[in-house]
Amino acid sequence: MKYNTILSILSAVCFVSAKPTETIKGCWSEKFNIPCCKSTDAVVRSTYDGEWGLENGEWCGLGLESTRPKDDIPPSPPAIIDIDSINDPAAECDITDITTGDSLAKEAPFRFGVGLNGGAISTSTTTSKKMREVIKYQFNSMTYTNLMKPEFVLDKEGCLKNAENGSEEVVLKFDDIVDGLDFALKNNIHVRGHVLVWHTQTPDWFFRKGFNSENEFADVETIYQRLESYIRQYLGFVQHNYPGVIDVWDVVNEAIEINDGYFDNSTGWYTRVSTQTEESLWYKIVGPDYVKKTFEIARKYALPNVKLVYNDYNTFQTYPHDKTQAIIDLMNILRKDNLVDALGMQSYIGETWPKIEEYVRAIERFTEAGLELQITELTITPPNGEGWLEKQAQQYREFFEKVMEQINKGANITSVTVFGIQDGYRFYTSDSTKTRLLDHDLQKKPNYEAIMEVLKANKKSEQPVEVEEETTAAEENESEDSNDEENVDVNDDGLEVEDVSDEEEETNN
Repeated sequence: MKYNTILSILSAVCFVSAKPTETIKGCWSEKFNIPCCKSTDAVVRSTYDGEWGLENGEWCGLGLESTRPKDDIPPSPPAIIDIDSINDPAAECDITDITTGDSLAKEAPFRFGVGLNGGAISTSTTTSKKMREVIKYQFNSMTYTNLMKPEFVLDKEGCLKNAENGSEEVVLKFDDIVDGLDFALKNNIHVRGHVLVWHTQTPDWFFRKGFNSENEFADVETIYQRLESYIRQYLGFVQHNYPGVIDVWDVVNEAIEINDGYFDNSTGWYTRVSTQTEESLWYKIVGPDYVKKTFEIARKYALPNVKLVYNDYNTFQTYPHDKTQAIIDLMNILRKDNLVDALGMQSYIGETWPKIEEYVRAIERFTEAGLELQITELTITPPNGEGWLEKQAQQYREFFEKVMEQINKGANITSVTVFGIQDGYRFYTSDSTKTRLLDHDLQKKPNYEAIMEVLKANKKSEQPVEVEEETTAAEENESEDSNDEENVDVNDDGLEVEDVSDEEEETNN
């Protein structure tokens, strides 16, 4: 079933009056880089920060002022580091070739993103001046592989202090990410928020009474209260301090499980109860409704131009149960109430599994269901042995050829993110990763060149071909209009050994 987003929005709201922009001396929504409405007073969406309309397909602010309570202004960012005082492990790399000439961001008909590795500010990709320059030239989107997850953002000591005072309000800390957000803001680079809710890398104490790991679990109402406090503060901080930077959020990560014995299918979409190694505390304490509830809260606090995404791994898998269909079913539940905007396909691809045909068929099925798709954590495992670089290049070539083919057939793939910048990550003393596009010295690998060739070939194929032929003056006049054609650019536990999940990959990055 396909949904028209705008119509579903309009059918879910009532219309109220607001003064048009011409009568407003100041525009409250401009601080978010969203103009105020000039010709409409129809409320299409209401969020915590205000009421919003649509003009010419673009969001605009309605009313005289924001509806955010005046006593709930997000804090200013903590101080960023002095990057010149940091020892850049890539300082010796000559990045001339990667920062001149071809650019993935410029050639791709979608956002081309990169994962920011590191488990602390000291090992974060954007702490390297050389890596920053590479990102600025080659990419227009970034994703923190770890540092924006709950366990890195939730401040346990702050939460404990609040609990001592009888408050369930959570406390957040942003020290590890403000440098990257500041870098993105100054260089017109977008950031994918990753991730608000996940069964992994959410601390146990978040679910306990008094935020104390020694206590019993809190009740559902308390957990939801904390969840809303967390999302309200998180989104408020980034939206007020870095307007327009994070315009996509992975709201819920990996809530579907198709391995027998680890799911609850009473929901109709194989809800994960546990993995083979750990239970989902979200499911155990809250139940399956946590997924929809999280999206409801996120929609309440997200600006209208922020896309909300459900993100998962092995989105192509159809056995022992059909995960692709389970995802479609979940997405339809969320779309019915206008709670989700896109599906994130993590895309961990092994040497022999999945077959590219399986992956492509998933894209086709998601497209038939009317979904916007984002390839969020692309990681292709190369073969071992002699000639692996060339074989890896062929893997990437085939992948991107199929992706471009699907886009040209109408698939709405709006971004592709490779989940790290280089093999042998220089911030680590030992890193055996071989899946990235650049080598240990930040030089282009053959797989980079393969991707670029595919992107260029696709762009070339879209160029109009001029055919010279003799015509009479009358024929030229008669066919002038008909030959004026418009060219349109159509724009993470699994079963197999090769399957690498978001959990396995990111906790090592």
